[in-house]
Amino acid sequence: MKKFHGMTKIGSNIKKIRKTKGLTQQSFADLFDISRGNISSYEEDRAEPRIETIIKIANYFSIPLESLLTKELTVNEILQYNTDRLLEEEHKLSTLKIKVVPYINEDILVKGLHGELSFEDFDAYPLIKIPETNPFRVIALSFNSNIPHHQLFEKYTSNDILFFVHVSTHNIHLVNKKAGLLLAPHQLTLGQFQQEDGIIQLTLNQQQQETVDLAKSNRYWKLFATYQHTK
Repeated sequence: MKKFHGMTKIGSNIKKIRKTKGLTQQSFADLFDISRGNISSYEEDRAEPRIETIIKIANYFSIPLESLLTKELTVNEILQYNTDRLLEEEHKLSTLKIKVVPYINEDILVKGLHGELSFEDFDAYPLIKIPETNPFRVIALSFNSNIPHHQLFEKYTSNDILFFVHVSTHNIHLVNKKAGLLLAPHQLTLGQFQQEDGIIQLTLNQQQQETVDLAKSNRYWKLFATYQHTK
């Protein structure tokens, strides 16, 4: 399973950018609609920003995303990043194949569970962009511990982003023992695929199981990548 690694330089870089630009923690936070406490937590490495916030910071200060995440930025580097550097970075990104995928965030989750929309109505989802790594359909889910889930998912915390690939006749042979998602109009379940005697089930626990029926379109998804926040 592909995994996004923790971003160990982000906290120190936020602090250095803020001081170089002469911003208080509050004024920096106001730029990105977050709290001063968030900035303090990032700078002290007690938490990391959500991926959406990291991208906003990189774009706002015209700093290449890779440098913001992996390099210990110097004051001179922060000052020299300009429009030319941003255009260079955009040119590099333009050579990548990007996939736009539906994203079940907290708002969609609440509305779906309360019957205000159907989880099968993908047109209602916000969209996020990810590198294209496989030809199958993908959806993203912001993890919430209130979603019924198998013990495989105990390692995830709120706001971790889980990426699932659609299960079809083309990849059903790859799902055994893998983590999966059951998507129904007003139900989400995170379980484990298990195969026995040619029958594949998505199991939440010993009492809750469902036999996989591929005739039910868009119902079954296999976990293939995660974005996990680290403290």
